[in-house]
Amino acid sequence: MTREEVRGAFVNRDPAEKKSVRLPVWFDDVRWHRIEYLGWRDLRAPKLAYLVTEADGQALGMLLRQAPNEAALGSRAVMCDLCRSSRRFNEVSLFTARRPSRDKRERLNALGLLLCTDLDCAVRVNAKPIRQGFDLPVDDHIEARREGLRSRTIAFIRSVSDTERTTRHRR
Repeated sequence: MTREEVRGAFVNRDPAEKKSVRLPVWFDDVRWHRIEYLGWRDLRAPKLAYLVTEADGQALGMLLRQAPNEAALGSRAVMCDLCRSSRRFNEVSLFTARRPSRDKRERLNALGLLLCTDLDCAVRVNAKPIRQGFDLPVDDHIEARREGLRSRTIAFIRSVSDTERTTRHRR
């Protein structure tokens, strides 16, 4: 994918926002055929994150905002919604994606997911599992996890951009 395709792929970017998406400096080194999604942080705004994947031959992306982690959860494990791995409470964060809308009253409508804070789900998915005698072969197991990660990422991005959602209107 090119820089222009990725910049135009964000389904929940505010149309009034004039700033362009800041791509990471290592963007040109990305091997798109080897990753399920590309995630990075905005260095100038550390609570912002970007997530881009390829679906049906086109780029899909979304802008995410990280919510603060709760220190009260210090002894708990939390599971990432995309890679389905359990990690410590400070290694998984709630990220929200604002749904696009022309109506300013609906701009507070957002969806959230628990996501690895460092956006390294691909590393977790490609790690070799501890194998039992009745498990799938390692390569099949990794491929199934990669496909699951890709399908969950695409499903979440599409749910953010879904304009046919049900909304409650005042009468």
